[in-house]
Amino acid sequence: MPAEDLEAVPAQKNSSVIILSGELKGSTGKLIGIDGRDGIVKMDLNSDIKIVDMPLLAVHVKKD
Repeated sequence: MPAEDLEAVPAQKNSSVIILSGELKGSTGKLIGIDGRDGIVKMDLNSDIKIVDMPLLAVHVKKD
């Protein structure tokens, strides 16, 4: 996805999110909880639960 199509927006609980960096970069999921600086994300691909640094998450807006 081209960078010009991205806008980093702080994620809120129940937001669809995309991971911006690290080994899960580009993966999407749903932010199901926030614990301080950690985001608890249910991954779209396999429903695994991952703990991700909140600054590495952005709201994932699906364009039609």
